[in-house]
Amino acid sequence: MRAFMAAAAVLLLSSIPALAQSEATPAFDVTATAQPSSWQDRIAWHGYYQFEYTDQQSAHRTFDNHKITVWMGVKLNDRAYLSSEVEYEHAPKVENSAAVTGGSGKIKIDSATLRISPIDMTDVYMGVFYVPFGIEYYSYPGHKNKLVSRPKVMYKGKVIPGTWSDVGIGGAYVVNGAGEMDLYVVNGDGKNGGVSRDNSSGGNDSKSVGVRLMFNRFIDGINFGGSYISGKWDDLDLYKSDRLGLHLRADTDTVTGISWAPVLIAEYVTGKDEAASSLAGLDKEVSGYYVQVSSLIHPIVELAARYGQYDYDEKVTDNLRSETSIGIVGHVMDGIQLKAEYQWNTEKAKEVQDDAVMLQAVAFW
Repeated sequence: MRAFMAAAAVLLLSSIPALAQSEATPAFDVTATAQPSSWQDRIAWHGYYQFEYTDQQSAHRTFDNHKITVWMGVKLNDRAYLSSEVEYEHAPKVENSAAVTGGSGKIKIDSATLRISPIDMTDVYMGVFYVPFGIEYYSYPGHKNKLVSRPKVMYKGKVIPGTWSDVGIGGAYVVNGAGEMDLYVVNGDGKNGGVSRDNSSGGNDSKSVGVRLMFNRFIDGINFGGSYISGKWDDLDLYKSDRLGLHLRADTDTVTGISWAPVLIAEYVTGKDEAASSLAGLDKEVSGYYVQVSSLIHPIVELAARYGQYDYDEKVTDNLRSETSIGIVGHVMDGIQLKAEYQWNTEKAKEVQDDAVMLQAVAFW
């Protein structure tokens, strides 16, 4: 945490020239803000759709209407923006009962956020938003992900969810020539990440406080930094949960101007949930990482590979797991991608392979 404080101090000190320059900007005045002249200038709408086929050794072969995600944003005035993202997963049905099997569909509001910019380079946001931890959620949508699957350390590996939505309030600050900093407070915590906990769904009086630093404005195409979040995870506010993450993204195609130069994405996460191990009375320690490389070898063909390891309870013997994936993306026409992936999954405690073949069609607008 001391390293985070030092990095935040460097970012803030580097912002002094920008703050001095912003003094010339008139103070924020609600009555002085202007609304866009037409609805075309006010409303933005986009989204994507994923259809998949999976053949995995440990599960049934299946088609999956994985998701359709719809995002809409409205520019309220030149200082305020309201956006929302709704996700329809699998095969949701309005009517549902315990007697009906199959169709594990869900309808979720992943974000519903009001952003206000009181001064240039600074945003205050509130509502439902993706918790600013790491960078995987920037590239997880089907048309941005270079593989069908996502890295398990950030998704299904029980370390931390990379697309963790929660309810709270935060602030974002940009420093030209340096980077960006997010500070926020949310209901949830690293252990229960992905579930917005409030007084009606197992919450507590504690809130989680987090920070993310991204140094992404030194060199165009390079983003490195870290994230930290800490809060109490249990109903009685007794036990702390924290997560620390480091990230690196290098778009060497942008840096070099060579279209086939690889894009590297890597993240590492570690953390602890007090008194939460599957071994009674012990703290649960978690960790994991992934490294992914992709390259546009042809105007319509990309190749990708990823390797990752993760352990969601290090006190348990031989609990380490790994994943290795190779894949191909075909940009077959505007707004449509076809993808294929082969994945090897291993578990140290079990000398059994759990390989998977995944096919995906993605449409986006």
